Amino acid sequence: AYYAAICIFFNLFVRQHTRSREDYIENFWLNTFKSPSSPYPVNDNASLIIKDAAARTNLGRNTVQDIKVALATSMTSMDKNAQTYFTYDEADSYTTTPFASTYERIAGGTGNHWMGTCLRMANADFRLFSNYGIGLDWPKDITAENLADDYASAETQIGVSANIDEQRKYTNAYFPSSYQYPMPALKKSIVDQVFVNNVQGNSLTLDNSTSSVITGTPAGRNSRPYDGRRVCHGNTNCTPLCPIQAKYDPTFTLSLALDTGNVEIMYKTVVDQIIVGDNKQINGLHYKKYTDINVPAKSGVTMEGILGDSDTIFVLAAHAIENAKILLNSPWNQITSANSSRLVGKYLMDHPMLLAWGMLPLDKAQIFPYRGPLSTSGIENLRDGSFRSSRAAWRVEIGNEGWNWPIGDPFTSANDYIDKTNKSGTNKDNALYLGSAFIAKLNNVLTRQFRIGFLVEQPAQISNQVTLSSTYTDNLGIPRPRIQYSIDDYTGAGFQSALEASKSIMDLLDVQSDMQFFSIENQSDPHFTYGDTMYNYSGAGHLCGTHIMGDTAQNSVVDSYQKSWDHDNLYLVGCGSHPTVGTQNPTLTMLAMVFRTSRQILARL
Repeated sequence: AYYAAICIFFNLFVRQHTRSREDYIENFWLNTFKSPSSPYPVNDNASLIIKDAAARTNLGRNTVQDIKVALATSMTSMDKNAQTYFTYDEADSYTTTPFASTYERIAGGTGNHWMGTCLRMANADFRLFSNYGIGLDWPKDITAENLADDYASAETQIGVSANIDEQRKYTNAYFPSSYQYPMPALKKSIVDQVFVNNVQGNSLTLDNSTSSVITGTPAGRNSRPYDGRRVCHGNTNCTPLCPIQAKYDPTFTLSLALDTGNVEIMYKTVVDQIIVGDNKQINGLHYKKYTDINVPAKSGVTMEGILGDSDTIFVLAAHAIENAKILLNSPWNQITSANSSRLVGKYLMDHPMLLAWGMLPLDKAQIFPYRGPLSTSGIENLRDGSFRSSRAAWRVEIGNEGWNWPIGDPFTSANDYIDKTNKSGTNKDNALYLGSAFIAKLNNVLTRQFRIGFLVEQPAQISNQVTLSSTYTDNLGIPRPRIQYSIDDYTGAGFQSALEASKSIMDLLDVQSDMQFFSIENQSDPHFTYGDTMYNYSGAGHLCGTHIMGDTAQNSVVDSYQKSWDHDNLYLVGCGSHPTVGTQNPTLTMLAMVFRTSRQILARL
């Protein structure tokens, strides 16, 4: 038996330092480089400006700037690995296909800068291999019906705003007949309405004749006051951080947990190893403390210790890559902890994204982007079909932020008109605009922009993996992650289909050919080639795999409750347990699984 008085250690909370929400917001506003990582420590620009940055920080992480360094053609692989938190081998072709998603190691983790999308998985997503012969299946006792109550608990905890009728009809997700979301849906934006009026009712690809439907996206943000939090005010920086917390983030739940008096946070503390006893029980977590969050850090380890004992239930919830890193750094039984299957670190997945952006003609009404939330609608009813046996599925996210994501507008276009350049593609004549002409040009261009993103499913591939670098460490002496990552042909065929669909959307919106833009043929961004086309991809921040669930100890790392097959008092919680990434953003499913896991843990106390 386990004692209720003994702490359950959530590594998500242990591996962090803290600052106030206001500090993060101010840091974002003052940072000249805007990205999901820019509000948070460590310095988002460190890998660009500080020599040997990754080895001189106590709190390493992959950043957007790290990805730029990994792609640099003017640096050797050795020089790159000294700068970036992730390390790669030159043979892994990381100069073209780095892992393109980032994450945070702070209170609340990457949930601080999530989009807020709360889509449920459909049964077809849980049975990808059984239905289509691709990738893996989830454990047999996990189905959309079996997770329905846990999904509802997660939606209540978050506070999800959505239209239940739309979700029942167009997403293939399961909902009990009496179910209602906690809040009504957010209103569709003007951009959304243009898609409803022009795109809806049309098929987008030759291999799927289903007519597209624009549906409101279930969102973890308030359409009315909820749980003491305010209504969404439409701020445009809800990614990376909602300034009024109308969008749910994990620090809200963390505050409630702290109010119980039963939770203790160890600040500026990093777990680096699990200690396994002779009876296979986990006897403790080894940790290192530090004080300096700057780059370069002026000091490293200030204290070491061990948390817990064999009567403790341990939960690692440090996200897919950090969970794997801890396990792989923990020797046990001539292998590493929780790794009798030899699958720890394997099957790393993401939703690589294809972006497309365009501008409506001047004879069309203005659509007024650059408003929040950053996305309020998408196309969900094209996510499943027989095509999944030959190419990856995708969902379409309709953006409200104009061209901010793909090219950094409004700044890029504005600079073009002052500098007589054409980096944005909107100043073909390299003309100079000043005064009232500058204002008129901006008003004509910025009010007609839109962006769409295709989140392409990536199946589990054992070759995509996290291991430990044998050469490179952080400033605490902990080995840094070594990444092997590529885009397979199944996903490439999904990109080909997404490009076809994006061109169909452009034509349905009457976008002139010179104002249609696609993330292809750019060697400066992460890219791969499929067929005759070089596709660029962005990371969606959906890190999955590395300690997958399964039905047996031979084909997985954890069972359907995310409990280690090897160690009875160890749970590995988070998207790392997902054996497929599915066709929807994974956060809601991750939280539903947390409720499922928590029930088992509480029953054991």
